[in-house]
Amino acid sequence: MATKLQNKRIVVPDVDGPTEGYSLPTTGILSYVPVSWVPYGELMRIDKPTGIYAFYFHHLFGTLYGSILTPTAVPDLLRINGILFGGTIFMRGAACSWNDTLDREYDRQVKRCRLRPIARGALSPLHGHMFTCFLTLIALSFLYQLPANCAILAMPKIILLMLYPFAKRFTDFPQLVLGFEMASGIFIGAAAVGYDIQNAPKGTWIALLLFYLAQVCWTVVYDTVYAQQDVEDDAKAGVRSMAVRFKDGPRELLTFVALSQVVLLASSGWIQGFGVAYFSVACGGTAALLFWNVYTIDLKNPSECMWWFMYGSRFVGIMTSVGLALEATSR
Repeated sequence: MATKLQNKRIVVPDVDGPTEGYSLPTTGILSYVPVSWVPYGELMRIDKPTGIYAFYFHHLFGTLYGSILTPTAVPDLLRINGILFGGTIFMRGAACSWNDTLDREYDRQVKRCRLRPIARGALSPLHGHMFTCFLTLIALSFLYQLPANCAILAMPKIILLMLYPFAKRFTDFPQLVLGFEMASGIFIGAAAVGYDIQNAPKGTWIALLLFYLAQVCWTVVYDTVYAQQDVEDDAKAGVRSMAVRFKDGPRELLTFVALSQVVLLASSGWIQGFGVAYFSVACGGTAALLFWNVYTIDLKNPSECMWWFMYGSRFVGIMTSVGLALEATSR
């Protein structure tokens, strides 16, 4: 059994980049694994679970939304969410591995990212691509435990994940691409609990689409806040993003997107005929959290931006989940 690593610097072969300033992890899960595994754990960011929760929340939303629409179609909500969460860990890991392998030259120019395993040369790009394929296959093994139409609905998600790193090169709106990808978990979650999305009534489809777009907005908000940490380095390195594009007015952008999210959430609930629980918690609670954070966060303070990404966004996800769960139990 691996023992906890002592605090010491590690020297790895200089494949493409520097290792100056890098130390082995001394806390968390990666401090207990063999040294040779550490770069792979860092590449899939297993030690940074915030991204896992961000990926998973959309699947959870989908299972709850689907159970509201067809409560008799829920065979085992806990088991299904367990499968979705397990698959999310590996699919998010594959997304990080793919992204960091392609972005290695950019990462070397960004202070916060320069010691990522591919950027610092701990792993070669070939290792990164092989690891991406390995993680993707594991994620798919979870997906195939769900109804067959979940695999079909997952295809756009996988394609968008593949395109995301390129969006930073050719557009100023990679957060939108990420938002469309992340929020697509809603459709997978709804299908996983037996909701027949393909044959849903037109009104239900519109409401579900509005809810989906609301979660796209949520992703844009928290990922734009996250990107504020690197906005100056990104601009110098040539990384394009909404944070760079709107760096002279980020709070105005975030206010507009947050307002859009709340309006879309309320519109979806109104079309579906949801009750007080949904509107007071999923809509009202989300609005309060979003606007409190948008107006109080110091967007020039990297530590505050990271805190909001790690915890503020998570509170929004919990609030939406609770509102959906209360709506489901009230029926």
